[in-house]
Amino acid sequence: MDESVSTQVFAKQISAARNHRLLAEPLFDYLIKRLSPQGIGIFVEPTPESDVLPLFAYGDLTSLAQYPATFWPWVSQFDITDGMLAMATNTCQWQHEGVLGGESFIMMLDNRAAYRTFLIVQNCNQEKAQKTFDQAFDFFQLVAARWQYIRAEKNAECESKYKDAREAQYLDEIKLRELFVENIKLVHEVALELSNPESLDALYKASVEAVRDRLGFDRAIFMLLDMKKCSFSGTYGTDEAGKTNSEYHTQYDLHQLEVEYIEALSDNHTNLVIIEHAPLYTEGKVVGQGWNGMLILREGDKPVGWIAIDNYIKRSPITHYQKQMLESFGSLLSQIYIRKRQEQNIRMLHSSMVELSRCDSVSGVCKSAVSFAIQHLGIDRLAVFLTDKNCSYMQGTWGTDVKGNIVDESYYLSELVERNIVSAARACPNQVAFEESVPIYHDFNIVGVGWTAMTMLTTNTGQPIAFIAADNLLTRSPLTSQLREVIRIFASSLAEVLQRTMAQEELKKLNETLEQEVSKRTQELKRANEQLDIISKLDPLTRLGNRRKLAQVLDNLNCDDQGLMAVQEEVTFGLILVDLDHFGLYNSVYGHAEGDAALRMVGQILNNHVYSDKETFCRIGGEEFMLLMIGTNCSETKQRAELIRKRIEEEKILHCESSTSRYLTASVGYASITSDQQQFDFDLLYDMADKALYQAKDSGRNRVVSALKKQKVAATLS
Repeated sequence: MDESVSTQVFAKQISAARNHRLLAEPLFDYLIKRLSPQGIGIFVEPTPESDVLPLFAYGDLTSLAQYPATFWPWVSQFDITDGMLAMATNTCQWQHEGVLGGESFIMMLDNRAAYRTFLIVQNCNQEKAQKTFDQAFDFFQLVAARWQYIRAEKNAECESKYKDAREAQYLDEIKLRELFVENIKLVHEVALELSNPESLDALYKASVEAVRDRLGFDRAIFMLLDMKKCSFSGTYGTDEAGKTNSEYHTQYDLHQLEVEYIEALSDNHTNLVIIEHAPLYTEGKVVGQGWNGMLILREGDKPVGWIAIDNYIKRSPITHYQKQMLESFGSLLSQIYIRKRQEQNIRMLHSSMVELSRCDSVSGVCKSAVSFAIQHLGIDRLAVFLTDKNCSYMQGTWGTDVKGNIVDESYYLSELVERNIVSAARACPNQVAFEESVPIYHDFNIVGVGWTAMTMLTTNTGQPIAFIAADNLLTRSPLTSQLREVIRIFASSLAEVLQRTMAQEELKKLNETLEQEVSKRTQELKRANEQLDIISKLDPLTRLGNRRKLAQVLDNLNCDDQGLMAVQEEVTFGLILVDLDHFGLYNSVYGHAEGDAALRMVGQILNNHVYSDKETFCRIGGEEFMLLMIGTNCSETKQRAELIRKRIEEEKILHCESSTSRYLTASVGYASITSDQQQFDFDLLYDMADKALYQAKDSGRNRVVSALKKQKVAATLS
């Protein structure tokens, strides 16, 4: 076979090649048979970021790392049509024979910038090589054309696959978004179903089953957090078979949680944490491995509990959209839980007040209190002890024996025992003091170990009247923060009823012995009536005067024998009206329980700005208050008004939804009138101050506005 026929055979093989390897093999065979070179290689032009390894190689090929850097700019200026170039023609002054072992040649196979590729033939006979390259010029052009064709075809195939992948990804994204919308709809449906539970217990159970059965997660448990005790306890959860069971008996220390969970509880911006490849637990015991999640429930910035979730049963991974669904559900569930907890506390408070108010004696109230606590509050044992204002003794009334029976304990009388829990209760009246893992006593004898709690009840003036003590001797159930709050609210109701009943009993005793000690009992009766009269004229929430108190103040001004009015021909009256800004919105956002707490704080502030016993701050509306000043002047009235406004703002009662300030503020209007005794017109003074108050609100709120300049009402006016 002559040389031309041989070249045609190789050309056919080149034309039939479907990839670069099948093209390189006949090309290398062709060069080896004709040139017997030391080495042949096909290289992509080296760059600082790429390696210098050949795509295909034959023989003892010198590494491109030994080529000078100036060589590649020189060779890159040639094109495919230039064919094989002798390296001896390089202009970069490179003595290539010493490196490559003899005459060598290079040809550009692909001149596209990103794919620039060269064929190098090293150390071959120069005369044979030049003759071969000249005679087979078209053959090498065919090689270059085929190389570029294969490259273009491969790129087109990759581009097609990339396009298909992008289209598939886009379709998947659309499906996932549609699924996300459906998931959010499902979340709102589930939240609506949970929005009106019969009780908190029902909410705990329904929430766990909703996460599992409606939202599609394997297992869930509703945990309650107690930051004061640095612990958390269960309510309802899911066992290893996927069934709901009670977890009320479980309680754990907070430090048992993973570090990621503890950090998330302190981070107000994190409500969902997922840990992959985590140990999975049932009642504190490891049962497998998978992902574990914490969906945190918050009351404002304060964490109150969480839903723990895992994939123990199906071991399915959690998706991005499922995480978004959980975060949305957690936000709604937090609102439902907080609202239901407040509602249940208010109902419990009302129920206890009704139950206790039916009793007509202190003993009856105490017995009813013990019975109510055992039956409705979930407390094992409770006892009520009376005391005096000095806390010098503890007198038993009714309590619970070691079997949980309600018994008469009026026989019990002792000096106040100096125990830690008693000291803690005395130090924080009307709050719940508690101790964990301590001896439990009954009639001075230790009958068990568990938690004990105690609260000291006081009158409206802060005098001690009784203690209530509770423990968990029978069921060993944990003392949760919710139970402490229930005990505190119940103690508040009991204190109010006890105070009223004690006053009534005292009044009854006075009436029964009136004939025997007329003079003495008359004075005591007067004091008792005065106390009842004072209570009737006080607003029960803020402890300020009410409208009856205001009427009394005005009636006293009309009495001829009032010293100030009798000796002075004219007196200056100042009237200050205070109205809390956006307080209806405050109640809507934070709830009436927080609203009442805010009113109590404002009441304390206002009471601190009453400077004499002739002045009384009165609550004349839901969030409106009034102070009547006698014998003052306009400057003093203005100064007092501004101090009140400033002090309310400085209390920093958080009100994030207010358009005036992020704290609760007040608008204040005031007016002054100088009048004689007969001509004093309270309605006129009130109308002036009221207009000033509305002007304060209309001009931006959180400010003090006076009425027109001090007006003098002449005695001659009719």
